[in-house]
Amino acid sequence: MITSFFPGRVRLRAPIFKETDLVEKALSILKTSDAVKNVETNPVTGSVLIEYNPAKVPMEKLLPMQDFFTNLAKEAQRFDGKADSRKKISDMLCELENIFA
Repeated sequence: MITSFFPGRVRLRAPIFKETDLVEKALSILKTSDAVKNVETNPVTGSVLIEYNPAKVPMEKLLPMQDFFTNLAKEAQRFDGKADSRKKISDMLCELENIFA
């Protein structure tokens, strides 16, 4: 899922990123963070590039979210585009929204 990473920039690639509605929901959550500078998506390749200010994303904030993102990655790998799968991802994004709030 993570194809490149260094502080301030992470590129993700997965078939789920071709699902415009789910990507838009995730982007709306990410954009609420003042750490996020820019987000670029490519629905054709299923790629998302997130540029952020690493000074505003301390490791002590990220570590507690590790389990959530591990579970989200597992669901993304199982994603089949069907209603149940879409709902599961959508529900997890709502959970993420609560984490960011």
